[in-house]
Amino acid sequence: MSKTMISLIAGILFAWLVISFITKNFDGNFLFALLIGVFLGYGVKKKEGKY
Repeated sequence: MSKTMISLIAGILFAWLVISFITKNFDGNFLFALLIGVFLGYGVKKKEGKY
């Protein structure tokens, strides 16, 4: 993984923790869906770059 991807994931986790702390709602469904989307997008981009 690239440094940009790791920074993106760290930013997502930090933002989720801050928003969850403020709203007192630590529901992980949105976090899980966002992370799945990021990894799928990364995989598609990586696959398209080979062709």
